Amino acid sequence: MASIADGNIAEDNLLMFYAKIGAMLGLLTVGIYGVLHKRLARIDSLKAELQKDLASIIILGEGPHLEFKSSFRWDLEQSRINRTLEGVVLKTLAGFLNSTNGGTLLIGVADDGTILGLEKDYQSLKKPNQDGFEQAIMTAISANLGADLCNFVHILFHVIDQKEICRLIISPAHRPVFVTQNGAPKLFVRTGGATRDLNIQEALEFVPIRWKREG
Repeated sequence: MASIADGNIAEDNLLMFYAKIGAMLGLLTVGIYGVLHKRLARIDSLKAELQKDLASIIILGEGPHLEFKSSFRWDLEQSRINRTLEGVVLKTLAGFLNSTNGGTLLIGVADDGTILGLEKDYQSLKKPNQDGFEQAIMTAISANLGADLCNFVHILFHVIDQKEICRLIISPAHRPVFVTQNGAPKLFVRTGGATRDLNIQEALEFVPIRWKREG
């Protein structure tokens, strides 16, 4: 016959088992809440950005959360495809992804706000339309920054002055985003109305502060 002591041990083990299950469920609930909270925050931020009038945004000019690029890959001065321009766009995207608030990048708009359109960029693509342009950008992001970051970049197209422009709304990334230049990874951030790379010491100080709540 089992002794009273054996019964107490079994009961204690059962209670400990339920306590562990409860703790695991608690941690799981907290984790799910955290993920949902972040997603809802991104949705709210995207809604707020979409409510802004694009023409008014352009008039305000570039700033910490807004940048203009004349084109994605077509060199307007040399009248040819220039892959270096894609790198410039990726650098800007990385800067916004690494920021705490994200930002907006408009392609087809000159630095002074002049609407240039995407016609030349379209002509440089195998699929010369919006779908081809979006695919080219997402492919560049996936190949150079990481496929997981495509979900943080929302692409829309607008027509202003009878010219199409591309609007990229960038949400803050869940991890540090590096861009490889000259064989070395670089961490870009937004400083005022510009994007710059951090030196090693600056990056080591920036990363744990920026992503301290991500763990």
